[in-house]
Amino acid sequence: MANQDIKNIRFYCDYVSYLLSRGVAQNTNFDVTATGGSGATATRGLQNGTEAELFDMRPLNLCDFDTSGDTDSKVLITLNLQSGSPKQTFIAILNHNSALSGMKFRVFAGDASSDVATVNGGAADTADVNWGNETITEIVNGDAIDTASDNKSFVVQPATDGSTIITFTEQSLQYWGIQFEGNSGGSILDVDETWSGSVDFAVANILIGEHYSMPVSPDLQLSRTIAFDKVNIQESLGGQRYSNTTSFGRQSSTTTRSPFTTNDDNYKNYGGRQIFDFAFSYLNSTDLMPDEYSRTDLDDDAVVEDVWNRVNGGALPMIMSVDDSSVGAGSESEHIFGRFNMPNGLVMNQVMNKIWSIKMKVEEEF
Repeated sequence: MANQDIKNIRFYCDYVSYLLSRGVAQNTNFDVTATGGSGATATRGLQNGTEAELFDMRPLNLCDFDTSGDTDSKVLITLNLQSGSPKQTFIAILNHNSALSGMKFRVFAGDASSDVATVNGGAADTADVNWGNETITEIVNGDAIDTASDNKSFVVQPATDGSTIITFTEQSLQYWGIQFEGNSGGSILDVDETWSGSVDFAVANILIGEHYSMPVSPDLQLSRTIAFDKVNIQESLGGQRYSNTTSFGRQSSTTTRSPFTTNDDNYKNYGGRQIFDFAFSYLNSTDLMPDEYSRTDLDDDAVVEDVWNRVNGGALPMIMSVDDSSVGAGSESEHIFGRFNMPNGLVMNQVMNKIWSIKMKVEEEF
């Protein structure tokens, strides 16, 4: 979409980082499954980084795996979302080197831990989810998508290094497997393709959760600011000014990229931090608050349930799209990795019976 026109806002809030922030242990729940050995059924452990860092929401903090040392092995990440109550509609992989390392990834899920315990989703049960009957959609950099012939998994092949978002028909499954595997130019569904023999697979963060599109577009009176807020200008006694810049904003190189950056050189990035201020008027109370506030209602769809509470106000970052219809090639421009900056909280004003207005401020993260 040209010029980043703001249409309908969508939020992608990660459920794993939410669980971790509320006291759920990372170990045994969100793990890298490493069998050791070699060959097409072997799974690799971390070479640099920790399991916790895969979910720390710091997308320039890379973890890597020695895939070049065993080019037909797999990298299997298993997730236990604690119950089958939370809804899942998206997966995002931030700052990966799919093109350099030769990577595609496979997704499978189920209601038992055994469903995701083996490579290629071989133990998954189509009674839990038959991916042949579900709709899987590229949002950002998921150019090729196909469903395995046994319908137990689907495979996504990003076109470039960077970040990927895909959505799928709503699920409510406790256990998920995300398997990274080689992509050497054969069929996207081949399970015996190989990794690069010289570049190891690297990735920063893995996100899963339910995306939420605002039920109405923001008011026309909104603002977008691009702030170089890491520029410090000092003045000498003689009046000469000079600056010190600690960050220009998004980062990119041949080995790492800030979310939704599409080049390899810092000088090609637009600098500064994007800041969005917008208001939403005439929201139904059912779209704003959950039915009950005594406990979380994971079946409900509302701003507080699916967005504000999920990121603990401004405590956790999230992905935001300024146009939920922007998908596919070039859609990176409509997405930012950011967080709420609302120190006074989510202020809700009733404008008529059961009709409310709110304001939001979202700032890009580096």
